[in-house]
Amino acid sequence: MALVGLTEAARLTGKHPTTILRARAAGRLSSSLNPSEQRVFDTAELDRTYGSKAGNGALPDAGAPELQRSSALLRENELLAQRIAEQSEVIRTLSHRLEASEEERREAQRKLTALLTHRQAGSVPAAGSPSFTAQRPRPWWRRRFR
Repeated sequence: MALVGLTEAARLTGKHPTTILRARAAGRLSSSLNPSEQRVFDTAELDRTYGSKAGNGALPDAGAPELQRSSALLRENELLAQRIAEQSEVIRTLSHRLEASEEERREAQRKLTALLTHRQAGSVPAAGSPSFTAQRPRPWWRRRFR
């Protein structure tokens, strides 16, 4: 449990001293006062808050967090590319199935139309023939003024 001042805490974590003071004010970081009334931070607390190597007294590697973040983003990017490839294959399969079903529907429609329009001689009267449409009597005014 090593206690360090604000400047040393900022150097160990790689953060600006104002950032550390804001974290303390927000309650994310605890601190105490030493006998000479100076604000001191526990290195374990700095390690917990900022993930630094302040707990063992070593200086943090400034590029390590960026490298870890970069490798995590690369892994995530690879996973997303794999998901996109899988989804593209699913879309391609569904598209082919839709085209095949649409072709089946057109063929069934064509057959149904052929069956409905096919008439044998004399079996069904034509749509416009007088026997098909009922003859309505003429209105009285037409009969009267003939």
